[in-house]
Amino acid sequence: MLFRKLLLYCALAGTIPAALQAQNQPSFDPAYQFVQSGNLVQDKNFYLLTLLEQEPTLHKALERNKILQQVYKQQLKEVNTITDSCKNAACFASPLLFDNNEIKAIGNALEQVYKTQPAFRATLQQHLKPSGAFMRYESLPDEKILEERWREEANGLNYILNAYTRNTGLRYPRIDSAMYNVHSDTYTQAVRDILVTYKQHPDASGLFFTPTLHLAMDLLQLNKKDHAARHEPMAVTNQKTLAQLSSVQWDKFDYSAILVLGAGPEDDAPISVMNKLRCRTAADIYQKNKAPFVIVSGGYVHPFGTKYSEAIEMKRFLADSCNVPETAILVDPHARHTTTNLRNANRILLRNGFPTDKKVLCTSSKAHLIYVASVFFEKVCLKDMGYLPYRKLRQVDDLSIEYYPVAESLHEDPLDPLDP
Repeated sequence: MLFRKLLLYCALAGTIPAALQAQNQPSFDPAYQFVQSGNLVQDKNFYLLTLLEQEPTLHKALERNKILQQVYKQQLKEVNTITDSCKNAACFASPLLFDNNEIKAIGNALEQVYKTQPAFRATLQQHLKPSGAFMRYESLPDEKILEERWREEANGLNYILNAYTRNTGLRYPRIDSAMYNVHSDTYTQAVRDILVTYKQHPDASGLFFTPTLHLAMDLLQLNKKDHAARHEPMAVTNQKTLAQLSSVQWDKFDYSAILVLGAGPEDDAPISVMNKLRCRTAADIYQKNKAPFVIVSGGYVHPFGTKYSEAIEMKRFLADSCNVPETAILVDPHARHTTTNLRNANRILLRNGFPTDKKVLCTSSKAHLIYVASVFFEKVCLKDMGYLPYRKLRQVDDLSIEYYPVAESLHEDPLDPLDP
């Protein structure tokens, strides 16, 4: 561990040339095809790392970088050491965490590769802005997007390692905490077994983040936290409804969609009474032809470990009990908070070519919408996401608000690993 830190501190001391001017690259491309690693949880949380891992041009350039490859070699040495000495789960994770100086040093090294390797630069430019996955950094030059996103994903890796070996640092501990007692001997042995596998079968083509990324993914799997991948790909989950888009005459509708905010039950029921009420309100609005589609939003949230997705059950209720056609209902089965209800609905609209000059009509309970329209909700959005997922939000009546979606909603958040 000490060797790795000294190596990176030396890299920090070196001088890096001034940033290149921003490239005239295309912005978000709705037709962009995402690169896949075979692990959808990884791809949604750590898309930059997936790109570096899966794109041969990017991977080869990083393998040739001495600083970054020394980081990887030192991580492998640390894996060999900790499997013999650790007595608790947190001990296994500690050497694979990235501290702030390491994150900065690696960011500098990545920026240097970008500036000095034309093939690396050209390949990365095909992904950073067109994907939309890093939309919060849209105004930055690509080499700065690379640096900032690496920092964000490194912190996301640290988040998972701390959360699921220490059960600390969770943004929403009541619903996102570990499935098991992370301090128990049984859990410690399970984490040890994961690390022993790395020791016995090291990845010969690994990069500077490979051991940490693998541990993060295995810890999520160990704790049954595959929520981000459930019902993916969304284009297939919503396929029948999305097929109706081309026939919509948008000038006949006031809104692009009616968004229903989920409310999970506190027992084992598939759907709560509150959710039924919200669905009935949405159905009444839909029958008045205010919008051609209803978006139901809510994931596997309440109670802890539930087998029911709010959105999936809301769609079933709307179709079976409220006379709303299934082909008019879009599901967001991932959102775990009000902030991400709006964000994820925006993603559906933006990625599928809904008109951006039409507002969304959002319905929920009266008390819930008072909160959404308040400065308190603004503060939560800024704290948790760093931006507001709406503009020109206005309360229409007790049971509905309207807003325009914003493109920053496309930005994937590795600090919310169950729904990035």
